Amino acid sequence: MSTNAERDRASLRRRVEVLTLPVVPLRRHGFVRPADPTATTWEPEAVSVGPDGTAFAVWPYRDGGKRKQVTWHVGGRRRVVGAIEVETDLRVSFVQPLPDERVLLAAARAKPGAVNAEVWTSGGELEHSGYIGDAIEELLTTPAGKVWVGYFDEAMGGSGPEGHGLARFRDDLTTEWLYPFDAGLPYISDCYSLNVDGETAYFCPYNKFHILSAVGTAVTDWGPSPYRSAHQLLRRGPDLALLRGSGPEYDVATLLRICQDGVRQQGGRCRLVLPDGLEARGLRYTGRGDVLHAFLGSTWYSIDLDMLSAAASQGRA
Repeated sequence: MSTNAERDRASLRRRVEVLTLPVVPLRRHGFVRPADPTATTWEPEAVSVGPDGTAFAVWPYRDGGKRKQVTWHVGGRRRVVGAIEVETDLRVSFVQPLPDERVLLAAARAKPGAVNAEVWTSGGELEHSGYIGDAIEELLTTPAGKVWVGYFDEAMGGSGPEGHGLARFRDDLTTEWLYPFDAGLPYISDCYSLNVDGETAYFCPYNKFHILSAVGTAVTDWGPSPYRSAHQLLRRGPDLALLRGSGPEYDVATLLRICQDGVRQQGGRCRLVLPDGLEARGLRYTGRGDVLHAFLGSTWYSIDLDMLSAAASQGRA
């Protein structure tokens, strides 16, 4: 068994190799900001992107109470497109839109049966609340108002939806579908990556790291990924990108393709950086279809599969 010092040296060697990869800079896509910056924090409590590419952010008020401001934003504009005020006990980790200009707020952690999700109307009224599972890793909604939720490994053994690794809820927060246990599919110990495009979810979970998709009640196993441990997935047709690997590969993108005989690496690899060339660390990410959205403070970045493919074709480390 290797020692901590040996593992550290191996990680450093791998990081040096990664630094030789071609880089692809994130592009500035837009900005998120509170509607009332004098009363709220400047750092959003939660930020994400909906099915149509609109960004949503949650801003706690500085007075320390339960009030929070939810704003939405479109790329290329500095101004706030819309905002509502809510009063909630949730420590919000996820924010997503629902049809009829409603907003879903959710906390990543909750005791079994406790409320950790709320649906708010465009007028700032609480419409639904409920429990959607503990240890939420990612949460994304669909144009029809379905709520896909992937869970991390501390959910293992849970008796609720989290025990399945992946679940889908209706817009009233009732359970619609759970990833099946006994269907010959890879067990989900941790839903490492989740991308929802239209009504379909794409994911590559720990520990088998197969590329899978789910729509309705059908799950398709496309086969094992030649790259493991990535925390973001992009997809367009048969083309995929896995991004943000473990340890020294936290900024690496690997291009893949779904072929008749399984999933194969397509082209080389590249490394994400900020527009000024600095390392892309501490960002919050959302994958939607073939676009990766990233947030650092109030700045909204993005990159798509074509940009990654062009850069990755130059390197194979």
